[in-house]
Amino acid sequence: MSASLTRVTLEVAARDAECASALLSALSGAPAAGEQREGSRVTSVSVYVPRARAIATMRRLPGVLKDSIRAGTLRRARTQMAKIDSRTWSTDWRKFFKPHLLAPALYVVPSWRRDFKAPRRAHAIVIDPGMAFGTGLHATTRLASTLLLERVRPNDIVIDLGCGSGILGLAAARRGARVYLCDNDADVVDIAKKNFSINRLPAKRIARAARIPASFPKANIVVANIDGPALGALASNISGALARGGIAISSGIEARGRLEVLAQFARAGLNFVSEHRRGAWFAYVHVRA
Repeated sequence: MSASLTRVTLEVAARDAECASALLSALSGAPAAGEQREGSRVTSVSVYVPRARAIATMRRLPGVLKDSIRAGTLRRARTQMAKIDSRTWSTDWRKFFKPHLLAPALYVVPSWRRDFKAPRRAHAIVIDPGMAFGTGLHATTRLASTLLLERVRPNDIVIDLGCGSGILGLAAARRGARVYLCDNDADVVDIAKKNFSINRLPAKRIARAARIPASFPKANIVVANIDGPALGALASNISGALARGGIAISSGIEARGRLEVLAQFARAGLNFVSEHRRGAWFAYVHVRA
C-alpha cells in the first residue's frame, strides 16, 4: 500500500446512507462505510482509495448524483476529498466497521472483535476491511448473500464469479458447500485465499480468471455480484458453468440497462425466476433450462 490514501466522502441524510454507500462503492471499486454522529441527521459515507482512483471517482460523481436525485433514489449530497495517512486508515475503519448481520443467521465480524459471539443457531465469518470489494456493507452483497443462503445446501458445488474478498464463497462454505472462486485481479485472489485461511474454511480452488474456468466442475449455483454490463457479457459463461437445473444468482445491476442483461441471460438459456431490489440495486435468480 502506498504511503497515503485519499478519502472520498458523501455527506447525505441518514435515510439515504445505503444508497450513497452503494453508489460510492460502485464508482470507486472499494468498500464504503458510514459514520453518523450521535443526534445528527447526516451520515458521512466514505471510501479510502489511491489518489488517482479518488480523482476519477470525483469526476464521475456529479453526473451520477444528478441522475440519482432526478430518479428520487437520493435527495441531496455533499462531496469531499481529503488525503490521509494510510497508517490511520485501519484505525478509521475500526470506528464504524462492527459486527453486522449479512443475511439471516449469518454475521460478518472484523478480526479485532474477538469478544463477539453470534446468537444461537447463527454463524459468523471474519472479514476485515480491505482493498477488495466485499465487506457485507454494500446493498448488492446483501442481496446476493441472502438469495444464495436461501438456496444453498450442504455439498452443493457453488462458484463465486468475481469473488472480491470471497465473502459469498465463505458464506456458502459455512453452510457446507464445495466452493470454487475466481477473480481477474491477482491481489484480490490473494485476499480471498487469506480470508478462507482466517476462517478455517476450505475452498476447492481460488483462481485468477476473468471468466469461470472450464476446469471448474459444473455447479449447482453460480453467484456473481459484479455489474450489469459485465454480467450480460458473461451470460453464456455462467450458463455453461451450471449443471442442468442449476441456479444463477446475479447482483450489482442498476435499473438502467437491466432489461438488456435479462435479454442476454435469456439468450444464454437461463430462465427467469425472480427479481429482487434493495435501494437502487437489482438482483436476479435464473435457472438453467
